[in-house]
Amino acid sequence: MENFHGEYITLEYSDHELAEITGKTVASVLSPKNRKNPLVIVGRDGGMSAGSIADSVCRGICSAGIPAEKLGIVSPPVISCLAEIHDADAGIMITSLPDGHHCGIRLYSSGGYKLSYETGEEIKRIIFKSPEELEKRIRNKKGGVIVCENAIEEYISFIRESVNEDFSGMKIAVRCSDGKNNEIAVRLFTEMGADVEIIPEDNETFKTEDNFDCGFIFRNDGESCTVIDEKGFIIDNDRLMAVFAKYCRNNNLLKNNVFVVTYGAGYGFMKFAEENNITVVTAGFDENSIIARMTEDGYSIGADSNGRIIFLDDIPAGDGFFTAVKLLSIMRKIKSPLSELADMRHYSQVSADVEIPLNFREIWKNDCVITDHIARYIHLLGNRGKIFVHENSVIPAIDIKAEGMDYVDIDDAVKSIAEKIRERIIRKEY
Repeated sequence: MENFHGEYITLEYSDHELAEITGKTVASVLSPKNRKNPLVIVGRDGGMSAGSIADSVCRGICSAGIPAEKLGIVSPPVISCLAEIHDADAGIMITSLPDGHHCGIRLYSSGGYKLSYETGEEIKRIIFKSPEELEKRIRNKKGGVIVCENAIEEYISFIRESVNEDFSGMKIAVRCSDGKNNEIAVRLFTEMGADVEIIPEDNETFKTEDNFDCGFIFRNDGESCTVIDEKGFIIDNDRLMAVFAKYCRNNNLLKNNVFVVTYGAGYGFMKFAEENNITVVTAGFDENSIIARMTEDGYSIGADSNGRIIFLDDIPAGDGFFTAVKLLSIMRKIKSPLSELADMRHYSQVSADVEIPLNFREIWKNDCVITDHIARYIHLLGNRGKIFVHENSVIPAIDIKAEGMDYVDIDDAVKSIAEKIRERIIRKEY
């Protein structure tokens, strides 16, 4: 199944049979048969057909002999959070996709963690190759459907109690791509005392004359947020990581003095961490890799390259709303405007992408001509910058990014690496 990505399944809105089988399989695989009080929670967005797909998923869960709890229309962070609060064996989120014909089923394990690649592969194998295994796993009874009427209230209460801060007197601008996220943001910040204003979706900037303390644009279904300071400038992901890393270190909240990042973390943050005596540990390319490393070694905070900040001592996955509240709390405690908190030095950046044929995917990584060429420029740049080359996960392309002290050096590196990749493609050796 090409559209299965470990934690995420894509299916047509009319494919209720697959939705039901998925619910049954997820419940059977993720809920141990000897569990006395099994439970799988299910949430959805406001898409027209997401409700009927959620119903089919719940039928599958119940057919495995496990109760299904319907949370209604929520966002993914609510699923992740309530999976832990409700002591669920699994969480399922149904999200409408932009094409209007498909939806995504996102999977969470117990504790609210994103599903691991290995567990996702097991679910895929059972659905498409060994469905007979389900009969050995399911319980000899039918599960029922439970309706949760206050999922969002529980989620907001959890964040408020975790941060326990009063934002009275602060003025915040908010923009979300989804109406449900707008509702969560407004209720959360308002209940914590802030003055909140919704910015229209087609407005990419906030007016500084409105005297906002900061602004938040919630992305990735609420799993991350873009932050804008009081002057109207975007705080990029590296600068946001720097704010949290420095505050946590100064207040003995950074376990083992370590901040965990992906291999794609920027040079600016790496230099900032070095200058502030913060140890940086790298782990993979995505949120799952970050969380796995944090769990294994007992680290408390990390971030992926898509803007998700993970506070593992507080919440099991990247959560844009929790990140925003934590940032506001730091601003309130330090009594400093955001522009002064995010004072990390900027370095020159250059990026390029090279389109590749489908049969060149992954193969380029084994081409010593390409890898030696990349290694040469990494060596030449030394500690004056960073080069990051990886395959785009969405389109067939290789993304090249460099950041460093000298624009000429990194521009030359990116252009040369891109040209070498094009040369190898033209040679038709693959």
